[in-house]
Amino acid sequence: MRYLIVLFLLIFSTAKPEIRLEGTVLNQKNDSPIAMVNVYDSYSEIGAITNSEGKFSIILKDQKTARLTFSHIAFDNYHQDFDSSKSNLTIKMPETLIQLDDVVITSTRTGYLLRDVPIATEVISTKEIRESGAITVGELLSQRSGVSSSLNVDGGESFNMLGLDSKYILILKNNQPITGKFNNRVDLDQISVTRIKKIEIIKGPGSAIYGTEAMGGVVNIITEDIAESKLINFSYRASSFGGTPKQISNDPINSTIKNNIVVPINNITIANDITLQYFTKGQQFDYINSDEINKLNFNTDLNWKKSSHQINISHQYFDHKDEGATRLSSGALLFTNATSIHRNQLMLSHHWDIKNQTSFEQTFRKVDYSRQYKVTNNNGVMDRNDITEENNSEYELLFNHRIKNLLLNGGLEFSRPQYKSDRIVGGNQKKDILGIFNQATFNLLSTIDIVAGIRLDQYSDTTVVSPRLAFAYKPNSHWTYRTAYGHGFRAPSFMESLIDWDHIEFGYSVKGNPNLKPEVSKGITIGTEYRNNNNFQLSTLFYHNSFSNLIKDYPLESGVLSYTNIERANFTGIEIIAKWIINNSLSSTFNTNYLRNEDTNGNPIPNTMPLSIGGRLSYSPGNQRFLITLNLKGIGKYFPQEYDQLSGEYISSSIVVNPYLVGDLQIIYSINPKYKLLIGSKNIGNHINMSYGPYIGRTAYIEINTSIER
Repeated sequence: MRYLIVLFLLIFSTAKPEIRLEGTVLNQKNDSPIAMVNVYDSYSEIGAITNSEGKFSIILKDQKTARLTFSHIAFDNYHQDFDSSKSNLTIKMPETLIQLDDVVITSTRTGYLLRDVPIATEVISTKEIRESGAITVGELLSQRSGVSSSLNVDGGESFNMLGLDSKYILILKNNQPITGKFNNRVDLDQISVTRIKKIEIIKGPGSAIYGTEAMGGVVNIITEDIAESKLINFSYRASSFGGTPKQISNDPINSTIKNNIVVPINNITIANDITLQYFTKGQQFDYINSDEINKLNFNTDLNWKKSSHQINISHQYFDHKDEGATRLSSGALLFTNATSIHRNQLMLSHHWDIKNQTSFEQTFRKVDYSRQYKVTNNNGVMDRNDITEENNSEYELLFNHRIKNLLLNGGLEFSRPQYKSDRIVGGNQKKDILGIFNQATFNLLSTIDIVAGIRLDQYSDTTVVSPRLAFAYKPNSHWTYRTAYGHGFRAPSFMESLIDWDHIEFGYSVKGNPNLKPEVSKGITIGTEYRNNNNFQLSTLFYHNSFSNLIKDYPLESGVLSYTNIERANFTGIEIIAKWIINNSLSSTFNTNYLRNEDTNGNPIPNTMPLSIGGRLSYSPGNQRFLITLNLKGIGKYFPQEYDQLSGEYISSSIVVNPYLVGDLQIIYSINPKYKLLIGSKNIGNHINMSYGPYIGRTAYIEINTSIER
């Protein structure tokens, strides 16, 4: 017995003591407790859930340290390491659904709190991006009300926002323009959602600080700071396309691979991310006659930061290849087509902070873009070999200087685009564009913010002046009133002014007009915003753009199109956005947009969708490991316009597009903080209109995502 007691004491004395980590999770905004927060230790793989008072408890048996992850549907994930010396913890989590304290930069080109910014601004958060199930930016934007997208025969996807074609919307990535455009359309497929932190959408004329192409607004895609990115993030998605479950099971599996690796070395951080998409013949490609599409997007960033200086070198490579065939009803081959798109961008930037009041930033960017389109007939003879090249060199210098409540910023931009194409008269063209802008932002009595700016652009032999004035009034913590007025302009593209091309397969030809004048707009936005304790937000926005010298297609003769300036066109609409955190498990977003766009004669602008609605409902059950998201997009009745080959004019289509609703369902299961499983279906109602869209039927996908922290 004595030996048994000794043995027991020996075992007891050598056993490792248990360590209990207890704590409380609070709302960072008001210190209120948060229930149903998932608390997980990645070392021991032990978890807990906070109670109604926000309290949790975790027992560590064989370790003295813990790496805890706190997650909740309405809050940003929080990560922190703890040791045994801290037994009672207090965690404060920031809310994410309504990001009133988020700093936005696009609207003024300076840092500004979202709640205070005078320019109408919408932010798509990281949380919303991850819950969307979208692979590309084009797919993500198309889920918003007032935004429609379409596939291009040239490859890629274009979009229409607030009644304006994408040629009127400036697309930025980290405040730098996405150049490499063909036929006035941005190929949004070149931008994957990998490493995207948020997207800022500015509604209304932005030419006063961004120049041409920003007459309708600006979309700025902001990626994660590579210094804060995860060490490794990898995901693989397999998708199947088809109209019925049987077709889905029988269709080929289409794949998407996303990966990013970040390596920090002293003051230098190197980041790489790659997105590879491979699609085979499916229903979604009937519109563009493609049997196979391959897309590769590769980005490399090198960042050096020390003291007041920061230098960034980045390179982006985008490759798009597709092949297809058009056959007769008998199955006989009519012709084959192949499109190849390449885009290379090299960028060098330097940011310099002088004390805390002044900063300078300069950027040099070199972009090379090429597109080749080949058509081969059934005899193996090449009927077409169309090559288009765009080379652009750009330099930008920006400054910011603060004097108490006054912020001054301005800059100089110079670009030299060069074009080479079989479609252009003369085959090779070059243009010089110079822009100078200044802006002042002033805070008055802490309740009023005023922004005034002006820009001067020299485009070839044309000079354009673009002013802007905006202000925001915040009488209390719940209400904000905004209004803005500004001018916008867009210079004729090289396609519109210099193109000379025969569209044999579509039965018409297009000839450029070198005498086109720049489009000029005068726009106003009036908005209100109400928020209540950061769990409910309601905003309304009225917008109106009056265009002069609007560039529009017109028939020179039957079967021959050209471009001309029309005297005036009006784009008017209203938008409503509501966000509501219903409880700790359920949140929702609703938005609607109504448009009325007319030309000089009161005729509707082609392909305007008068009414659109959008919504998102997110539900997370008690364990917080499951997140179920339903995205809805509805379109009201409209009559499209189409080109009539016999009359050589645009006419209203005899085919009415009846109201429809498209729903996307996604389930995210957090296996642990390192691994996530995504299962979803897009267009679950299988609504298809092969004439005017949507072109893609019901799809199903499964994705596995893993990440490794530093």
